[in-house]
Amino acid sequence: MSKIEAMNLRKVKLMRKFTTRLTIYTLLLTIILTACQAVPTLAPPTEPPAQATPTRAATATVEQPPEPTPSATNQPPVYVYQGNADLPEGLEQLVAQQNLPQPQGSPNEIAYSFDFNNANPVGNWVYALVAPFPTVSEEVSFDWLRNLWQGQPEDVINTLLVNEDDLSALSSVLGEPADTVRSAPKDHLLESAWTAQHTWAIIPFENLEPRWKVLSIDGQSPIHKDFSADQYPLNIQISASPIGPGEDFSLPPELEAVHLSNLDSSKITTVMLTGVTALVRATAVGMDQRGVLAPAEHLAPIMQEADILHISNEVPFAENCPAHTTGSYLVFCSPENYMELLRYIGTDIVELTGDHFQDYGEEGMLYTLELYQEEGLPVYGGGKDIFDARAPVKLEVNGNKIAFIGCNAKSPNFARASETSTGAYHCDMDYMAQAVRDLRDEGYLPIATFQHEEVYTWSPVHAIERDFKIVADAGAIIASGSQAHVPHYAEFYDDTFFHYGLGNLFFDQYGIQPNTDIGFLDRHVFYKGKYLGVELIPIQFLDKVQARLMTAEEKAETLAIMFDTYRMWWKDENNQPVMPSRK
Repeated sequence: MSKIEAMNLRKVKLMRKFTTRLTIYTLLLTIILTACQAVPTLAPPTEPPAQATPTRAATATVEQPPEPTPSATNQPPVYVYQGNADLPEGLEQLVAQQNLPQPQGSPNEIAYSFDFNNANPVGNWVYALVAPFPTVSEEVSFDWLRNLWQGQPEDVINTLLVNEDDLSALSSVLGEPADTVRSAPKDHLLESAWTAQHTWAIIPFENLEPRWKVLSIDGQSPIHKDFSADQYPLNIQISASPIGPGEDFSLPPELEAVHLSNLDSSKITTVMLTGVTALVRATAVGMDQRGVLAPAEHLAPIMQEADILHISNEVPFAENCPAHTTGSYLVFCSPENYMELLRYIGTDIVELTGDHFQDYGEEGMLYTLELYQEEGLPVYGGGKDIFDARAPVKLEVNGNKIAFIGCNAKSPNFARASETSTGAYHCDMDYMAQAVRDLRDEGYLPIATFQHEEVYTWSPVHAIERDFKIVADAGAIIASGSQAHVPHYAEFYDDTFFHYGLGNLFFDQYGIQPNTDIGFLDRHVFYKGKYLGVELIPIQFLDKVQARLMTAEEKAETLAIMFDTYRMWWKDENNQPVMPSRK
C-alpha cells in the first residue's frame, strides 16, 4: 500500500470515530434535558408526543467520505514507443508492423526506443560485406574490415560504400567511420561499386541481390547453411532503451515475444547445380576397385548440405550391365548398386536430358525411371514419353517455390522422346518459354538446364547463348549448361544468372583436353521467394575417378580466368568499367 492510500484510510477511520462519539453525546444530553423538565399536567396533550428517532438511524444518515481516486502516480506504467531516426530502413518498416503503443500524453507513460546494444535484447540486424560479383577474393578478417572502416586500408581495397541509414548500426561494432567510408543511396550502391576502382560495400542482408558477391568474415557468411550469428561480427544486437531517466526500466510486456530481425535462416534454400555425371568407363572401374563411394570421397560434405542437390546423370541403369573397362566405348550403362553413390551425396533431383539415356533402349530407360521412383527422386528433362519428359518438377523447400525444367538441344537423334517412346525431351524453345512463363505465374522461380552443344573451350557456342536468352526473357532465374566437359564462362543477363557449362562432376575425361581436370559446383541461394545469388565452387580432379575442392590459390587462379578474361568486367569506349548491359 502506498503512503497516499494509507493516509486516506486513516482519515476515514478518524471520521467514523468522531461520528460515533457525537451520537453518544447527543443521546446523553437528551436524557438530561428530559429529566429536568416540569411534571406534566393531568390534561391530555392535544397531540401525541413525537417518538424519539433511534440512534442507529441517525448514524446511518451521516455521509461517508468518498473513496480516494487513483492518481497517475499509483497506476501501472504504460510503455510507449518513440521512433529513432538512426534505425536502418528495413528495421523501421519491421517495427511499424508491430503496432506498438504510441505516446498519448498520460503522466504514467514510459517512453522507449530501439538502439544497438544488448541491455534489453529484442532482436538482431545482419549485414553483409559485398563486392561486385566478378571479384576473386572470398574472405577477410574482421580486423581487416575494421581497419578499412577506420581509415587504415591494408591492400588495394580502399573504399567502403554504405547507405546513410546504416551508419549508426555499423558504427556500433566498427567504430567511427573515416574518410574511407562513403555513403550513397541504396539504389546506387551496386552500380557505384561495379564502376569504381577498389570499392566494396556493406549492406543489410535483405538488400542482397545476384550481382553482389558475399564475402565471408572470419569464416562466417550469412548465406551459408552453417552460419552462426553469434560468431559473426556484423550481427548487430537490437535493444529496447528508455528515453530519459529510467533506472527501473525493463523490457515492455508487448516485446517479450517479439524478435526483430532481417534474417531467418530457416527460410534460406540452397540449390546446388552440377555438371556431367556418367558412371562408366574408367570412373566405374575405379568405383569397382576402390568402392562405389570413391568419386565423392572429398566432395560429399559440401554436396550433402545443399537443400536441393541436382545431378545430371546421362547414363541409364541396366539390370545386366556388363563389366566396365577403361576403353573409349560410347554405349553406356551403370549397374543398380551405383545408385548408392547418388544416395550418399544427398541427391534430390535428377536431370535426364543426357545424350546417352537411350543407350540401353526402352527397357533400360523404363528400368531407370522405376529405380528413381523407388528412391523417391523426381526427374525431369526425360521420361516415359514426351509429355512426361517435358514436364517441370515443382518443389517447395523452406517456403521457397523452385521449379526445374530442361531439354536436350542437340540433334534429334540423341535420345529423343516422342508421344509413344521413352527418352530425353528435345528442345522446343517456344514450349520452353511458355512453360517458364506459366511457372512464374504460379509463383515459382524457374531453373532451366540444358544438354547442349559440346565444345572444349571456356567460351560457349552462339546457339547456347541464344537459347539461354529465350528462357531468361520468359522469366527464368537461372540458366545452366549440363553438357560441358570443360567449364564455360558465366555472366548476367539482366538479373538472370547464366553459367553456360559447369564441366564434369563424375566422369573420366581427366587429362584428355586442356581444362578437363577442373569443374564447378554452383550453389544458388534463395530467401523468402527471392533469388539472392550464387557461389561458384571450383573443383580439381585428381584422376579419372575423384575430384576435390580447390585450394584457395587454385580457386583464385580459376576465378581470375573466368572473371578477368571475360565480359563480366565490361568497359566503355574510354576503357572505364561499366555494369554489364541489362538486355
